[in-house]
Amino acid sequence: MLRLAKIVNAADTNNLQNDPLVAGLEAIAVGFGLRFPNDFENLKRQFEVYDALYAWCRLDVASKD
Repeated sequence: MLRLAKIVNAADTNNLQNDPLVAGLEAIAVGFGLRFPNDFENLKRQFEVYDALYAWCRLDVASKD
């Protein structure tokens, strides 16, 4: 969870240099905002993206242990 939190926080605070994944997440989030300007619809549709990123983060952390 910490890996995901660092990525999301860096994207939220525009620290794109913190992790190579941050710029991608920022681009995806902005794209969702453009496609779904309604906040509720936007959040609902982004859940799968964040769930997938969380699954990847778990795999990434486990592979480094």
